[in-house]
Amino acid sequence: MRTPFRSKHPVRAYLLLLLIATIPAIAAGKPGTGHYRLSFTVDLTPADGSARARISVKQAVNLLHEVRLRAPAERYTDFSGDGAIHRDGEFVTWKPPAQGGSINYAVSINHQRASGGFDALVTGQWAIFRGDNVFPPATIRQRAGARAVSELSARLPDDWTLVAPFARKANGHLRVDNPNRIFDRPVGWFIAGRLGVRRDNIAGMKISVAGPHDAGIQRIGMLALLRWTLPLLVAEIDSPPARISIVSAGEPMWHGGLSAPNSLFIHADRPLLSENATSTLLHEMIHVLMPVSTLDEQDWIDEGIAEYVTLEILRRSGTISEPRFLASLATFARRGQRVGDLSAVCATGAVTARAVTIFHAVDHELQAKTGGRIDIFELIRHLMRRNEAIGLADLRTVTTKLTGGIPLRALDNRHVPGFDSP
Repeated sequence: MRTPFRSKHPVRAYLLLLLIATIPAIAAGKPGTGHYRLSFTVDLTPADGSARARISVKQAVNLLHEVRLRAPAERYTDFSGDGAIHRDGEFVTWKPPAQGGSINYAVSINHQRASGGFDALVTGQWAIFRGDNVFPPATIRQRAGARAVSELSARLPDDWTLVAPFARKANGHLRVDNPNRIFDRPVGWFIAGRLGVRRDNIAGMKISVAGPHDAGIQRIGMLALLRWTLPLLVAEIDSPPARISIVSAGEPMWHGGLSAPNSLFIHADRPLLSENATSTLLHEMIHVLMPVSTLDEQDWIDEGIAEYVTLEILRRSGTISEPRFLASLATFARRGQRVGDLSAVCATGAVTARAVTIFHAVDHELQAKTGGRIDIFELIRHLMRRNEAIGLADLRTVTTKLTGGIPLRALDNRHVPGFDSP
């Protein structure tokens, strides 16, 4: 017979038992142990190009105190739910009950760009949109040290499926997990509908290509191009994502490519390789894997890096030959030679072309000054680790540090038009 445990210090014993009791809950990420559960639900309404959205929180104790959503009234309407909800201009503040609750609202999905094409659209057969537009940016007040455990679900027509850049849980919902965020919301490209989907494991990542049936989407061709190129690209980054989702469709979507966290959109008509030997697919994949945030009007940096690295990876992988690589650089040089100012919020084709020639020169000069030890990829890794928006001054600072104190001629004002600082 086991003797019952008795302590000379009953308070200490109680605290010890309480700790032991909470260890399994902490390991499981259960609410009330510093974690609370967030559930994001989107309910698509194909008939009118809108959706109903819900954000729910479950918490055993009051961990999440307040959520302030940036939700302009022209897009986000009809807020209701538990607790206190208040609109102040473009912001909606929600104070959920102490034990949790939900906030519901309507969101307009369809969005047409100035050029005429849509970058978000719901039709009777499919829908393409970004999760970060359905679930807008938020600032929160919560108990110090608390973290969210988030999941996403969708209410769809019976024969529709959803593809998003998240792993599926046993309950059929999608796990939303970003270690860098306390309040995890679903971001990236989503596609739902009657879809054709092809998947592959490439360079340690789960890649999916999804789009409507009969839209002329080159699913296998995309995966083949990525099998040739992604291993070389992934070898140059510190921590590749576990999965990437590629969504595609034809008319009336915008004729181009757009990146987002762990995902990208590409129009079905975009060629895998263009006549100037670059690739929209690979360009957007570089934005996904090597995101470089730039200051306002310095988009030439991000776009120039992505386009130059596209060419370099295509050359290294043998997808294009060395003569083709040089011919493409010459084409970019001719197209960008008349650019008198690189500053732009959104880089034009000519600005990007000029930026490509600049980063080719930067790459060549970095290698020449460091005996081949430093190249464009080492520069990109340093820029990514800064975790802040960068500009020309930052480029000059980082490259000078990489060369041991020698400024690059490729980045002086003679070669970077539109900037007056030395």
